[in-house]
Amino acid sequence: MIEIARRLGVSLTEFRARRLSAEQIRSADLILAMDRSHRAAVVEIVPQALHRSFTLREFARILPQVPAERGASADARWRSSVVLAGRRRSRAAGDPAADDIVDPFLRSDAVHREMTGQLVPATGALLQWEVSAAAAERDPPPGGADPGNRPGR
Repeated sequence: MIEIARRLGVSLTEFRARRLSAEQIRSADLILAMDRSHRAAVVEIVPQALHRSFTLREFARILPQVPAERGASADARWRSSVVLAGRRRSRAAGDPAADDIVDPFLRSDAVHREMTGQLVPATGALLQWEVSAAAAERDPPPGGADPGNRPGR
C-alpha cells in the first residue's frame, strides 16, 4: 500500500491504523467505510450514525446527484451534502455490492491494484464535486443567483 500511495503522490509515512471509537463516530459529520460490513459495524456501535455513514463508493455514486449548497462555507456545504445524500440513498441507482472496496490486507499485488482501481475513482468523484461547488461559488451563473436557491424556497 505504501508503494501504491507513493506512486499516486500520497505519503502514508504518518498513517497509523487505530481502533474506531464510539466517540469518534458520534463526533463525525460523515463516516466513509470501505465496505458495507464496516459501515454496518459503525452503525451497530452508534445507531444514530446511520444517515451519515456510507461506503466511500456509495457516497461517490450519490454525491454527483446532490446540489451543493450555494453561499455556504465548505464545511457547511459538506454537512448539507451528507444530509441530502442520505435522503437520496434509496433512490440512487446502482448495485449495492458494487459499493464495496476489496480488502487487500495480506493479499496479492493484483488485489492491491484492484483496490486502487476502486478507491481512486471514488475519491476523485468527491474531489470533483467539491471543485465544481467551489468554482460555482467563485463564478456564479450569468444573471445572478440560481433562482432555485432563493431564500424561502
